[in-house]
Amino acid sequence: MKRKQLLMAIDIGTTNSKAALFTLEGEMVAYASRRHTVDRPDALRAQHDAEKIWWEECCAVCREIVSHPVAEATEIAGVSVSSLSPALVPVDRDGHALYPAMLYALDRRAFQEIKELGDAWNPYLTTHGEGPVSPLSTGPKMLWLKKNEPEIFQKAAWFVGVPSFLIYRLTGKMVADYGCYRIAGFPYAREKMDWDDAMCEACGVTRERLPELRFAIECAGTVTKAAAEMTGIPEGTPVAVGTGDFLAETLSYGSRFRSSVQMSFGTTIGVDMGTDHCSILFPGYTPAIHRNAIPGGAMSNGCSTIDWVRGLITGKGPAPDNEELFRMADSIPAGSDGLIILPYFNGEKKPFSDPNAKGMIFGLRMNHTASHLYKASLESVAYSVRHCLSVYNPDEKRREAVTMGGGTQIPGLLQTVSDVTGFTLTRLGVHNGTLLGDAFLAAMAGGIFTRREDIDPWIHVAGTVEPNAKNRETYDKGYRLYRDLYEANAELMHR
Repeated sequence: MKRKQLLMAIDIGTTNSKAALFTLEGEMVAYASRRHTVDRPDALRAQHDAEKIWWEECCAVCREIVSHPVAEATEIAGVSVSSLSPALVPVDRDGHALYPAMLYALDRRAFQEIKELGDAWNPYLTTHGEGPVSPLSTGPKMLWLKKNEPEIFQKAAWFVGVPSFLIYRLTGKMVADYGCYRIAGFPYAREKMDWDDAMCEACGVTRERLPELRFAIECAGTVTKAAAEMTGIPEGTPVAVGTGDFLAETLSYGSRFRSSVQMSFGTTIGVDMGTDHCSILFPGYTPAIHRNAIPGGAMSNGCSTIDWVRGLITGKGPAPDNEELFRMADSIPAGSDGLIILPYFNGEKKPFSDPNAKGMIFGLRMNHTASHLYKASLESVAYSVRHCLSVYNPDEKRREAVTMGGGTQIPGLLQTVSDVTGFTLTRLGVHNGTLLGDAFLAAMAGGIFTRREDIDPWIHVAGTVEPNAKNRETYDKGYRLYRDLYEANAELMHR
């Protein structure tokens, strides 16, 4: 009797490493995770130890799920990897990290290099349909390494992100998907879907020191004997090229919600107006080279703000469970009795770009409690989502959105976002759409599925959240104050 095949999904996030096994019907049958932190040596740096967090945690969660009672490792038909994106780490010829990995826009150390590259290349990039050089771009980080860590820079065989790092350790193939670098940008040229040699030279590298670019659904290679011993994944298992967590998650909306307003609640929060971003995962993709901005974007701050506030509340004590957090949020009226948080603790990139923006807790009085602080953190996230919607959602009649991400499980958050924005929110059956998207990519790479629509039977609606009309006036007033606080204090933030 032929045994049931399973698909392995791996996702390395900002604060969690996760792996799961899915059936061919999209049902998760095993799950494992490891929590980690971002190392912040100073206000500008945000980094991971790639060996300990990316590789060792990947091995640990893989070994855990392949030993799950409902799964036998010999049943795995394919593997795919996604991750926080973009990130940058220099590696040697064996794929070992030579320096702490620099994380997307959280890491702002290359501000001078951003300015230098921007002055030289922004006119060219804008003409050819690419956005400006930004803290997301990998190019400035490479140039920073060249200037500040010249020995590391010279020793590096490649400069890579998380999927490339893990795929190389699993298969011995140095590849990356177009989607990751569509987000990471410079020195990737969106118009050509290739590395641009002149841009590479500006960053101090050659294309030989960057991964080979391919589509995410392609098979990068198979698990080597050495990787099999480390992870428990059988030798010879096909491994997809993989992609960034955002694109894998977008894939998991399926056809039904492809054009919907989409809200992704994670460490950062993405708000999108229904652009088919995940089309870049598939051969046949044609770049929209003259569209300089997507209708939406990812904010620099999201559920990380809630986690930070929760940490302030708990100190070194045990974290509140979900039931207690729900009581905390429910016990405080809308508007948190005048307490407002500006969530710009990592600067901001959407809906406005200001890497020097600062967080703020405004309106504190002695009647405010820990519950007020928690409620205000939920509202700060909701206000930032509303701000994005005000910029990128010109159709005021469009008042429905689909939600995804681990943050959808935070007690009180979706209701607060619904109340503040006035949107009806649809919750999908699997909140971790990134892992679901990874599993589907694994199936594509393994030849099990051949069409992107094959994921549709996996997508199920779990329920909806409706806005509470009685809170509208309070939140309209709070939102206006939220917006005014940044405008009034931006100059002070830059001193």
